[in-house]
Amino acid sequence: MKYTEIRGFRFVFQRVKKNRKMMLASLSDLCLLMFFVLSLQACSQKPTLPRDHIVTIESNSLSHTLFYSGVIQPLKTLVVPSPADGVVVDMPFQYGEQVKPGQLLFIISSSKFLTDYKSALMQYIKAKNDFNNGQMQLGEADFLHKNQLISEDDFKTKQSNYYAAQLALLQAKDTLENLLQQLNIKNINLYTLTITDIDKITQAMHLQMSSENLRILSPASGIILSPNKNEEESKKTNKGDVVKQGDILAVIGDMNGISVRIKVNELTINQLHVGQKVKITGIAFPNYILEGEIKRVDRQGEISGGGLPTFTVEVSVLTLTKAQQKEIHVGMSAKVEILIADESKISVPIAAVKEKNGDAFIQVYDVATQMKHEVAVKTGKTTMNSITILSGLKIGDKVVVPN
Repeated sequence: MKYTEIRGFRFVFQRVKKNRKMMLASLSDLCLLMFFVLSLQACSQKPTLPRDHIVTIESNSLSHTLFYSGVIQPLKTLVVPSPADGVVVDMPFQYGEQVKPGQLLFIISSSKFLTDYKSALMQYIKAKNDFNNGQMQLGEADFLHKNQLISEDDFKTKQSNYYAAQLALLQAKDTLENLLQQLNIKNINLYTLTITDIDKITQAMHLQMSSENLRILSPASGIILSPNKNEEESKKTNKGDVVKQGDILAVIGDMNGISVRIKVNELTINQLHVGQKVKITGIAFPNYILEGEIKRVDRQGEISGGGLPTFTVEVSVLTLTKAQQKEIHVGMSAKVEILIADESKISVPIAAVKEKNGDAFIQVYDVATQMKHEVAVKTGKTTMNSITILSGLKIGDKVVVPN
């Protein structure tokens, strides 16, 4: 065989040997690749959550806030009524200003009141005379009784007449005092008059024109306000107005604190109770957030305009600082904020709940087995981001939430 042929066979053998090594190497790489793929397939049998995340169940207190509008009112009020029919001739004050006890508020010209005054004066003088006679007769009867000159029954009769006359005098004096508080009588002390003081009684019965007017004094300190005829309307008393006995002339308001009345519909009234905390704000006093509470909840609804029945709820702030009193006034608008806190319950993100055939299900992740399984649940209230779970889950469960 020629040398060239032998050399050619050697070259071919070396190429075959080299290709065989390359094939063996490729086969080895292929085996490694197949082992890696099989490993991935085996791992994929365990739950991987490439598109999910897990949330651990905790107990949350769900809450929501209710907002209402109202009008600032005094914490307490005391009405000033007209004691008689008449005409308002003077009222030396301005509505909304501070008044003191005993300060003159109204002067009313009333002929009926003068008639009542004269009748009360005569009744007082008569009662005083009867009392004096009864006191004198009781003294005599006591002397005669001790000396056994009159019977026990006669003495008891005189004693009873004296006590009756004393009670009648007290009643007549009280009636006269109430009337005299509204009259400006000078230069005469009516309580010293007796039935023998005819001239002084005549003078007291015929008062000067300047003294005939009925004077209405403030019963307490506070802010004087016009009376409210209803929730939206108030009527101010002015000079020249004709008033009837019992008409409310004004209201004295206690502005050491404030109250606000709000209307609550029937869907939320049962969520409110006395003592519940509230916050009160207003555009007229933006620097203050007032802390208060519910003072009264009406349990009888009112229907107006064909809408849902509403219930009146009164909230109040018991104390205002002097600075707050200078800025917060009766009649200003107010916003009332009430935080409603529900009982602590389990809640999950809305995306975690799936519905099948009208039933709700949630996927729960088991840490021990690293598997996930569906659990039937009963749902409750829903918010913008979560839903309450009433049954089916417990604290500590891990819930799968799709991303």
